[in-house]
Amino acid sequence: MTDTTTRTARPVTEWPARTSVRTYAELLLGLSFTAAVAFGGYSAVTGHMAIAAQGAAIVFLVTLTCVLVSWFRQVEAEESGSRD
Repeated sequence: MTDTTTRTARPVTEWPARTSVRTYAELLLGLSFTAAVAFGGYSAVTGHMAIAAQGAAIVFLVTLTCVLVSWFRQVEAEESGSRD
């Protein structure tokens, strides 16, 4: 028999602290990827909207860079905190 009086019913999950700016950046990353693919496909089929596809691709690349830098900084901060 297992003693359940001192254990919680579910394991406690700790979520990393997320700022609203980081959340919005990750959402923009997904939306800009979707827009780049959609506009790129449309411009490939029709020959129109190439400017929108290029703009969406630029926004995607800039946002991807910002999100990746944020993720790597968080990992680096966690590793340096665990070494101390």
